[in-house]
Amino acid sequence: MQQAVIFVRVSKKEQDYQRQVEDLRAVAQSQAVQVVAEISEKISGAKRNQDREGIQQLLELSRQGAIQKVLVSEVSRLGRSTVEVLQIVEELTQLGVSIYVQNFGLETLKNGKRNPVAQFMFTLLAEFARLERETLRERILSGMDEARRQGIKIGRPVGATEEKAVFLKKYAAVARQLHAGLSVRNTAKLCDVAINTVRKVKTLL
Repeated sequence: MQQAVIFVRVSKKEQDYQRQVEDLRAVAQSQAVQVVAEISEKISGAKRNQDREGIQQLLELSRQGAIQKVLVSEVSRLGRSTVEVLQIVEELTQLGVSIYVQNFGLETLKNGKRNPVAQFMFTLLAEFARLERETLRERILSGMDEARRQGIKIGRPVGATEEKAVFLKKYAAVARQLHAGLSVRNTAKLCDVAINTVRKVKTLL
C-alpha cells in the first residue's frame, strides 16, 4: 500500500482548511492509500518554498522515502508562484513522489513515470493561480487609491502599534526560548506561534 500525505493550505488565519482535509481523506480511501501525515499551512501561497514550514516538512518526508504520494485539492494549495510550484513538482518527481490534484483528477506520475499531460497542466494551472493573485492585488491597490482620493484614511488607527515592551511581554515565552539558544523554527513549534512572530521577537531582543 502506498504511503501518502494530505497537504492543505489557506491564506488567512481566520480561514478553515477542514473541508479540504475531509475531502482528501475520502480521496485517500477511494485510492486505497495510507495517509501517514496531514500537513496544513495558514500562509500566503506567494511565499518562497524555503519560508514555508509545511512545504519543508513535505519535502523532508519525501527525501526520507516515507511517502509515495501527495494529495492536494488544487494546484494553488501548493502555492501561487509558478516558479516555486514547479520547483516542488520537479523535486517530488525526481524523488518518485506523485502529486494527485483532486479538482482535476490529475497525477504527476503514472506507474512511476512522468505523466506529460499532468506536467503541462501543472504549468498552466500554476500560472493561472499567479495571475489570479496579481489581479486581486491590483484590485486591492486600486481600491485603496480610490479610498485615499475620497479622503478615507488607510492603515492602522493612531496608537494601534504595540510598544516594544508590551510586545515582548506578550511573547515572553518566545523570548525565553530564543535566549536559551533555540532556533526560530523550533521556538515557533514549541510556543505554537507564527514563525514571523518569533522573528519579530528576535529582532526586538
